[in-house]
Amino acid sequence: MGKTTSREKLRRRLSQYWKLELANVVFVPAAVTYLAYATGGGLGPLTWLVFLPMCGLLLVGGLYWRGKLHALEGRPGNLQSSLALADKLDKPLLAGSILAVGFAAASWIYPSISASFADRLAASVCAALAGLEYVNYYRRQLQHFDHAADFKRLLAGKGFRAAQMAVDLARYRAKGV
Repeated sequence: MGKTTSREKLRRRLSQYWKLELANVVFVPAAVTYLAYATGGGLGPLTWLVFLPMCGLLLVGGLYWRGKLHALEGRPGNLQSSLALADKLDKPLLAGSILAVGFAAASWIYPSISASFADRLAASVCAALAGLEYVNYYRRQLQHFDHAADFKRLLAGKGFRAAQMAVDLARYRAKGV
């Protein structure tokens, strides 16, 4: 049996990763909704609005990683489409994430903004996730726990490198596609 190449390892990792990101578009809101109702709370418009940028970022991320996988397999068309979408949604997702964080924070100062404690808590957690996902995809790679090489790099004090999608978006934008 031959040795697995780094390209094959990457292909295997991306094959699962993009599916997980897209599954989280449904799974995270479903889990948050279940937890809110299971603990006797309820969700109101605040959380449902905060779901939008969070899910939008998970969708963009999932499509991006799917495009990276297809490009690795010699089919670059999906990557170009996902970069076009990521480029188009950059500012709206940034604005949505900032608003989500702002409204979630305001709900603690003005509780009447939300339907319940569970709503404030869910909105706050999901707003934080939206903000972190935005940074993780569009600016700096924050996620280092799912790949040993990234984690070692972080522990070695090399800091947070530019997000892979940010690097690819810069190339995409430079081409003026």
